[in-house]
Parts: sequence; structure tokens; C-alpha cells
Amino acid sequence: MKKLTGKISQFGFKQLANILKGTGLIILVVFLWSFAGKRQQARVVNSIKINIENEAENHFVNAEEIEKAISLGQNNLVFMRWMDSVSLPKLEKRVEKIAFVKNAEVSLDLSGNLYINVKLVKPVARLVAGGSDYDRYIGSDGEVLPTSEKYASKVITIDGPGSRKMAYTGFLSDSCCRANLDLLKMIQEDKFWNAQITHLYIDEKQQITMYTQVGGQEIEFGPATDIEIKFEKLMAFYEKVVPAKGWNTYRKVSVKFKNQIICQKTS
Repeated sequence: MKKLTGKISQFGFKQLANILKGTGLIILVVFLWSFAGKRQQARVVNSIKINIENEAENHFVNAEEIEKAISLGQNNLVFMRWMDSVSLPKLEKRVEKIAFVKNAEVSLDLSGNLYINVKLVKPVARLVAGGSDYDRYIGSDGEVLPTSEKYASKVITIDGPGSRKMAYTGFLSDSCCRANLDLLKMIQEDKFWNAQITHLYIDEKQQITMYTQVGGQEIEFGPATDIEIKFEKLMAFYEKVVPAKGWNTYRKVSVKFKNQIICQKTS
């Protein structure tokens, strides 16, 4: 009986020791976690690292302007502030208020570095219909953007009464305006047409006339429908007619009629 009691006591002591050991480890982990959390909260933002994804396509916004938007004077939301007091969503909204910024993603690391990744709007055209009242840039996703005193993007220009709807946000609700934007994007994305076509005139009936860089042709395109077919016909003119007749033989080319290319000679 004494031997059994001794064994039970010995077993109870070992179990108690294991429990105390496990409890001690838990307390240590909680302490270290709390200590690390306090150290993290005590750190400040000591650097701002800005990456602009498509800066080569859009020079309207630079890193300096983005940094000013979040850390200038009394509006400083970041630099040398405690990391736990920095609101990343608020910073993203502040950056996205800058014209030509499409979206922004902001993050922090444990060393106090603030990372701002910015994607800019890609302009595809400049609307000059009616002078300064309609002077706007049009983005690839239908954004309507102001002009800038510090930079002018080399994009196709558009004017005419049929283009004025595109000066206002929400113009994509109009089917003709959506088709016009698709046309502008297709021109920009094609190396040859982007270099050759410099201006579009859109009349009140949405009939489009294109003006070229080389040869000085006036191209009657018609509405922005059957775009690929019309460009195929126009390419046939440049590949077959121009080499045989010369660049300056025809001043007007029409591809707006089905299965036809109509060329009018220079007088």
C-alpha cells in the first residue's frame, strides 16, 4: 500500500511539473508576443517608396507629387508618424484623388518602410472640340481627365460636334461614344495606325473623318462600326495602291461603304 501511494505521489509530482513547464512556456510566448507588438507600435514610418507601374505611358504624375499628396505640411499623414497611427486605406484614397491616378495600393513593412504602388490612367486621345471649353484627355477605360501645364501627351486629337459628349464623365452610357472609344484604342494599339492617323473629326451624325501624318489623305471612315473590316480595306490601299501610284496621288479615301474603297485624286 505504501509503495502504491508513493508511485501515485511521484506520478502527481511529474504531472504537476509538466503542467507548470507548459504554463511557463505559454506565459513566455505571450510575453514575447506582447513585447514584439509594443516594439512594432513604437516604430515610425521612416521612408516612403513609390512605384509607378506605367509611368512611361503617362508623365502627368510623378513620385514627388504623390509624396506631397500624403505628407505635405500640416496634411502629413505618414512621415515620422507612429506606424500604428497610419491609415493605409486613407492614404490610398488620398493618392487616388490625384488626376490621372487609376488606383493605388499602400502597405507597410516591419522596418518602417511605406510602399505606394500606383497605376496611372493611359490616355488614348485629346478632345479639342469647341476650344478650351472641351479640352480634355480621354483615358483607355473612358476616364475624362483635365489637361496639364507641365506635360502634353502625344495622342490622337478629336473634335467635331459628335465628339462633345465625350467631354463628360459617364459618356460610355452612349453606344456611339463607346464605339468611338473602341476605335481610338484600336488606333493606339496598332503601331502603324498610331503613327499614321493624327486626328479624327466626328460630325453630328457620328460620321468620322480621319487625317493622316504621311500623304495628307483625308479618310472617310463613316461611323465606328465594322472597324476591323474598314481598317483591312484601308491597309489594302496603303499596301497596294500607294506603292503603285505614290503617296500624293490621292487626297481622299473612303472606306465607309461595304465592299468598296473609293479614292479621289489630288486636283
